[in-house]
Parts: sequence; C-alpha cells; structure tokens
Amino acid sequence: MLYNNLIDFNNILPIHLRPPEERADLLGEVIPGLEINHQEEPGFEVITRVDLGVRPDVQRGEPLSPEQWGGHQDPEGRVVNVPHLKQVIFKGGLCHMLRKEVWKFLLGYFPWDSTLEERKAVTRDKTDEYFRMKLQWKSVSEEQERRNSKLRDNRSLIEKDVNRTDRTNRFYEGIDNPGLVLLHDILMTYCMFDFDLGYVQGMSDLLSPLLFVMENEVDAFWCFVSFMDQMHQNFEEQMQGMKTQLVQLSSLLRLLDLNFWNYLESQDSGFLYFCFRWLLIRFKRELSFPDVLRLWEVMWTGLPCQNLHLLVCCSILDSEKQKIMEENYGFNEILKHVNELSMKLDIEEILRKAEAICLQIKGCKVS
Repeated sequence: MLYNNLIDFNNILPIHLRPPEERADLLGEVIPGLEINHQEEPGFEVITRVDLGVRPDVQRGEPLSPEQWGGHQDPEGRVVNVPHLKQVIFKGGLCHMLRKEVWKFLLGYFPWDSTLEERKAVTRDKTDEYFRMKLQWKSVSEEQERRNSKLRDNRSLIEKDVNRTDRTNRFYEGIDNPGLVLLHDILMTYCMFDFDLGYVQGMSDLLSPLLFVMENEVDAFWCFVSFMDQMHQNFEEQMQGMKTQLVQLSSLLRLLDLNFWNYLESQDSGFLYFCFRWLLIRFKRELSFPDVLRLWEVMWTGLPCQNLHLLVCCSILDSEKQKIMEENYGFNEILKHVNELSMKLDIEEILRKAEAICLQIKGCKVS
C-alpha cells in the first residue's frame, strides 16, 4: 500500500502542497463564524488588517465527577443538559472511572437521548454485527488468503504495527499479551467493515487508547469506527484531509503571528510539515498516555470549535517560537526540535492557551 512508503513517523512526509499564491483562506472553517475578506484582482494587492487584540486569560476546570455525571441523567437514563455537560468536559475532561461510559456518548456510539434500555439493545445488536464481521476474516482458509493480496497485506501490516504499539503500557506489554490479541483482532475486523480503506499505518495508535479505556473488544471496535469516521481523510491514499489541515494551520498561524510565519517561510518550513504527525494521529506520540486520553475527550466535545486540534498546534508553536527564532533554526533544526518535544508537553497548559487563542480570534476586528 502507498502508505508503507509515505509514512515514516520519525520523519515528515515531503508532500508538495499548493504554492502560497494558490492557498485558499480557510480560516472561516477553522473558527466557525470567522470570515476574513480577501479580494483578489489582477494587478492589485488587497491588504486586510486584523487587530487580534489582547489574548484573554482563561482557566481550566476539574474533571467531571461521577456525581456530576449522575446528575445529568433522568430516571430512564437519558443524558440531559448536554451542552452544559460538554462544557464541563471541555474545561476539565473526565475522571478516569467515567471514561468507559462517557466516551461512548462523546463518540456517538450511544445517542445522548437514549434510555438505558435502548442502549442495551444497541449493545446487543452491535455485538452480533461485530462478531459476524470478525468471523468473515477468521474463517478465510489459507488457500483463500493466498489468493487475496489485500487481506495478506492488511494482516502483515497489522501484525507489524501491533507488535510495536504502546508496548510500555501495562495493558500491552510482554509476550502473548491478551491486549495485543484484541488490538490485532479489532483492526482485522475493521478491514472487513471498511474494505476500501483497509488498514493504514497509524490506525493502531488511534485504537490503542480506546481499547485501553473500554477493556471490551466490541465497545472498542465501535468507538474506533466512530473515531475513524472523523479521521478517515487522514488515511486515504490522496491524503486530502492532511493537505487541507496543513493549509488551514498555515493560514491560522499566519493570522496569529505573521513574523513567526514569515520566519518559517524563510526556512522552507511554511507548509508546517513538522506538524504532520501531530495532525495524523492527534498528538498520540507527542503526549503521555494519560494526557492523550485527556486531550481526545476534550476534542470530542466539539468545543470551542470543530478544529481544536489546529488550535492545539498553534498553542504548542506559540510556546516554542521564541526559541526557534532566537536560535535561528533552519529546516532540519526545526524538525528536530519539534520531534524532541515528545513527552515533554503540558497538556493542561496547551489546552488553556488553545482556548485563549480561539477566544482571541473570535474577538478580533477586521478592517
């Protein structure tokens, strides 16, 4: 598969995106409601002035407690006052004991307005559906597989990736770990669910935290399906989702700090290739495992906008820009510096600054 050659998580993919003069201003998609007027006429340069104003100071909150979660359910188990609930989760995440239950709602496996009995029925139906799909690849004979190159390629890739996914985590460490078996089986079953996409390197990184939290093969699979619905374009062969996000991020960074963006441009880094891994697997390899859980559940609230991950990128870069410019880093040094940030990032500080950047942009004045 094409991705075998393209994706090397220790390096940044040298994709050639559109040249600067062709890039669309996509900030309206980054921050809903934000529209910046760019008129283009031959022979004229139209300058739009943006006054960002002062970046507000925001505070993070405490994780949602079991008592708070219980208070948001009616006698039949429906979740009530969902906007307020999402706001609490956005501000502080969830205490770990709630994740197994609440993530199913955040990812859309369970509807917020479903009753407890309705959710039991969903679980029964989804369990049957999962094992029917699992039986499809489990029952393939050696002779059939010998004649099915895509199944062989998927199985080979999955086995390689599973054997190196989160092996320092107790859930996956050691030889013949049952967690690894489940990771493998879920990914193989996903190939039956999505024949066109199959398995692409990096998908094991997205599944691992879900399985760790769910501790259940079926629940982890369907939560993974929901997550992949959001992430699908990142893994498609044409990589349109990745290209779009890098263009959006470049536009956003240019708005926030033109001097820094110009510096990156001068170092052939204006397309932000060094952020590729961040976007592809949502910071999975940049943060500690507990911090990944916190970041993802906050992102799944959809607050303060649908593209919080881009604001998280800006938050990290905002903290690193002074060092990058003062040390006069070139392309290779920038890439090395960004890669070395892995496991050194403070997720609560990053989220605090990301929210502040969003509020700053929403309050900006365009003239």
